[in-house]
Amino acid sequence: MTTAQKIRGRRAVAAAALAVMGLGATGCGAINPQATTANYAPSDGISLNVGDVQARNLMLVTNSAEEEARVLGSLVNNTENAQSLTLSVDGGSVTIDVPAMTTTKLEDDANKTILPSAGAEPGAHAEVTAAIDGITSEEAVPVVNGALAEYRPYLPGGYDESTVEHLEHSEDAEGGH
Repeated sequence: MTTAQKIRGRRAVAAAALAVMGLGATGCGAINPQATTANYAPSDGISLNVGDVQARNLMLVTNSAEEEARVLGSLVNNTENAQSLTLSVDGGSVTIDVPAMTTTKLEDDANKTILPSAGAEPGAHAEVTAAIDGITSEEAVPVVNGALAEYRPYLPGGYDESTVEHLEHSEDAEGGH
């Protein structure tokens, strides 16, 4: 025979079991870091801050380590004073003027910036020293080539199809897929 007291007891046990299951299912999030709170550069380039200038999506575009490399990215200066950022790679350097309260987009032809060499092959990272007014930061900056079509217009000396021929799919390839 089922009594009201037995029903209340079963409901209490069921509620307690649900509460324990709920805590067990959500407890991992309480002690583990959440991936969505981590800061990262969501593109091919990196982000770095030097002095009062913030570099966003900074990368080098070249066909090889020994050839000229174009610097891409945006430089943000939110101060009342113009800044000059010097980038040094593999013994060569360039200085980029960043006016006060502006964002300088290095993809624009007016801000075209070329280094004598990349110092690393495409697909690797070049050791770049960024400096403003005696403040320096050494960073590993990605080096890319024309494998991705969006970077081809920025290659110093133009795009060379032979750099990506080995990436082309062929019906004659083994397996026929």
